[in-house]
Amino acid sequence: MIWRLSLLACLAIATPAAATTMNFDFGNNGRQTNVPGWNNVVHDNGSPSPTLFVVFDDTGVAVPGVTLEETDEFYIVGQPSQGGSESPAGDAAGLPVDATDDYYFGHSGAFGGGDDNPTGGFKLTGLDQNLAYDFLFFSSRTGVNDNRETAFSVTGSNVGSGLTATSNNDSEVLTISGIMPDANSEIAISVSAGPNNDNGNGFYYVNLMQVSTAVPEPASGLLIALSGGLTALRRRR
Repeated sequence: MIWRLSLLACLAIATPAAATTMNFDFGNNGRQTNVPGWNNVVHDNGSPSPTLFVVFDDTGVAVPGVTLEETDEFYIVGQPSQGGSESPAGDAAGLPVDATDDYYFGHSGAFGGGDDNPTGGFKLTGLDQNLAYDFLFFSSRTGVNDNRETAFSVTGSNVGSGLTATSNNDSEVLTISGIMPDANSEIAISVSAGPNNDNGNGFYYVNLMQVSTAVPEPASGLLIALSGGLTALRRRR
C-alpha cells in the first residue's frame, strides 16, 4: 500500500503542467478583437497605452499576477491605421482578421506630429520564473512597395531576437522560443526597424503577439517511480 501511495505522488510530480497561451491585439480602438481569449492593447489620442492589469488566457480566464505595460512609446498621435493583412494565410492562417489588420507602429525621425521613436517596447510582468515562454509575432503593412522589415528582441534572463518581412505580409510569423523571466519575473519586448528596412521613415509594426508557456518534459522521476514501484511489487509477491 505504501509503495502505491509513493508511486502516485511521484506520478503527480512528474505530470507536465498544462500550457497557457495569452493573445494580444495591438492597434486601433475601432477594430478590437472582441472574441474570448484576446487582450486588446489600444491608446487614446496622444496618450500611451494603459497598463493591462488583467491579462486573459486563450480560454478567457484571467492569468494571476500577469500584466502588460508599455515601456517605450510607439506612435500615439491619432489612431493607428488599419493597413495590415485582411487575408491571413500560411503560417498566419487562423489568426483573427481583427488582429492582423491593425497595428502599433513607430518611426525614425519626426512623423505626423509625433517625435522620433526608433524603438517601441513593452513588458510582461508577474511571470512564473520556473517556466520558459514562447513568443509568436505577426507584423504586416499592405499596399506598400518598399521594405519595412521589422526587428523583435525579447529579453528575460536570456535573450532571443528575429526579423520579419512586414511589407505586404499575409503569411509570415516570427517565433522566438524558450525565454525565461528575469529576476523580477519580467520579460521585455523591443520592436524596431530591421537592418534591411529601406523606408524613408523607418516604419516598423507589431500587429499581434501570442505568448505561450512551454510545457515541461515529464520528469525523470516518473521512470524512477515506475521502476521502484515494480521492484516493491515483486518483493511483496
